[in-house]
Amino acid sequence: MNEYELKVDLNALEHLGLNLYSNVPAVLSELVANAWDAEAERVSLEVASADEEKSIIVKDDGCGMNKEDLNEKFLSVGYQRRKNGLGDLTPNKRRKVMGRKGIGKLSVFSIADYVEVYTKKRDKTLGLSLDVKKIREDIGRRLPHHPPPIPDSRHKHEISSKTGTIIVLSKLKKRIQSSIDANLRKRIARRFSIFSDDFQVVVNGEKVEISDRDYFDKLEYALVYGDYNMTHFEHLSEDRLEDRKNVVNGHDLKGWIGLVKESGSLQEGADNLNKLTVLVRGKVASENILDSFREGGLYTKYLIGELEADFLDLTEKDDIATSSRQDFLRNDERFSSLLEFVEKELRFLSKERARYKEDEGEKRAKEIPEIKEWFSGLKGDARKSAKKLFGRINAIATDEHHRKTLYRYGVLAFEHLHHKEKLSQLEQLDINNLEVAVQLFSELDDIEASWYYEITKNRLEIISKLKEHTSGDALERVIQKHIYNHLWLLDPSWDRATETAVMEETVKVAFHKISEKEDVEETGRIDIVRYKKSSGKHIIIELKRASVLTETSDLLKQVDKYREALRQQIEHAKEEGSIETICLVGRDLKDWNTRERKKESEEMLRSKNTRVITYRQLIRDAEVSYQNYLEKDKEKGRINKLLKAIGGYDHAH
Repeated sequence: MNEYELKVDLNALEHLGLNLYSNVPAVLSELVANAWDAEAERVSLEVASADEEKSIIVKDDGCGMNKEDLNEKFLSVGYQRRKNGLGDLTPNKRRKVMGRKGIGKLSVFSIADYVEVYTKKRDKTLGLSLDVKKIREDIGRRLPHHPPPIPDSRHKHEISSKTGTIIVLSKLKKRIQSSIDANLRKRIARRFSIFSDDFQVVVNGEKVEISDRDYFDKLEYALVYGDYNMTHFEHLSEDRLEDRKNVVNGHDLKGWIGLVKESGSLQEGADNLNKLTVLVRGKVASENILDSFREGGLYTKYLIGELEADFLDLTEKDDIATSSRQDFLRNDERFSSLLEFVEKELRFLSKERARYKEDEGEKRAKEIPEIKEWFSGLKGDARKSAKKLFGRINAIATDEHHRKTLYRYGVLAFEHLHHKEKLSQLEQLDINNLEVAVQLFSELDDIEASWYYEITKNRLEIISKLKEHTSGDALERVIQKHIYNHLWLLDPSWDRATETAVMEETVKVAFHKISEKEDVEETGRIDIVRYKKSSGKHIIIELKRASVLTETSDLLKQVDKYREALRQQIEHAKEEGSIETICLVGRDLKDWNTRERKKESEEMLRSKNTRVITYRQLIRDAEVSYQNYLEKDKEKGRINKLLKAIGGYDHAH
């Protein structure tokens, strides 16, 4: 006669067992919850290894089970203890029961293919095994599955307590083997709020505490609700800790919602802590409800929190938890009221973050004496705007260098906008007060000089990066990719190209025909030729491979063809302006072998308004040109002096 029978259909096994959970902590949480309901005082989770195969052993000292309990409660999927006369509270310790649907036990099959159960009650130890493969075979043939008992002689684990249960999960799925790591204790700590002397959870020999969640010290601000343990927030000052109303539609709530200083601190490997978790009866019931809101503000990236809302699981009310016990039915009144409450709190949190970031930002900015002096010179609305500017910089700066960079550009932008406001004064300019206009023009010169100084400095940074490409081929590829949209590398006055799209396309077609013909005539020689117009000039830029060695006469033959093709297009378009040709080569021309011959070559090239520049010479000339500007003008202007004092200028040169 069969001692045990598993009562489950294939659909339930597939959806509520094999596919119920995707991670180890979620599965083990179900077993911890079962131990809580069994009135255990201690639960231990241990990861064991044998022959390179891992197994998980879960032990508790709860009430244990006899044969009848195993069949009627453990092996009967869907057994609902709250509706079977056992009530809402455990009989002795009066704990709020966590289990409700009676399906959590199936979760073990989502990570293990073989399960052993040992349980002890009234000094009698029983054992049985569950093999997923055999269960599927029996259920698939519409046969009852009878888990084989484990005889006393084969009991691998001894239950030392008077009563209790041991569950051994083995033949773990491959994806699970690698996911059982040293963070298991931390992850279990984050799934419960019931740890106490009366209920201890131990992972691999170490007791789990609330502090093991390891994120309270990341907080820089927190809203706290209800009777929550305030020791977790001792590092926060009074103005960064807010005790909030904790009643939701007549129901009590407790927990906290907080903000961290750095959003990156919420990312722990594959784990993202940027979420708002809901716990019910001491256990995680919804991993994250932030996706229920359309809040897109920057502050949401710094948000983390836990809310304990037992009113979402009232025995006398409908069960609104989803089958996976990982979320709630969104249209339920209780859950809707929670979302409304949280939405208001998030709006409050957003305003508070802006407030304290402004205060902190002003304080940090004024640590730089020159900024303090600049700020003290502002009046009224201008000062308020500057304070908001410092607050925003403080909210997004990732490090001190980034902060100073934002200060520089922030001051520049602020001065520019401030100046635009002043320009409106010209409309009411009195002929007898022309010095106001002179002052405005002087301020505009100052701002423009500062902007150009910043542009020049940034260009030098790019040139510095290009110099790092020591290989001719690498440098060639970089320049080929960017030279046409960054003509300032060739000439500081060529900031922007001004050619029309039509003109550029017709010239491109004409040049392509020439290049195509030349490629046929000289196999392996592939030039890149483009056209740009800047500062009233029509510019032909020819780039040769760094490895190609050519001489002046051959180069001029090429140049003449491109110049003639461009001249025809210019005449057709009735354009004006001279034609200049620049040839970028990897090394000196073949006939530059003596000083005299190089001089002759340069005269020939000059007669055709053509320049030959090596890739490396291009970088050197650009660097010298911009460096000379910086050395000459870096002390000019009130704003430049302020920006230089902020710091970070000299890192590029």
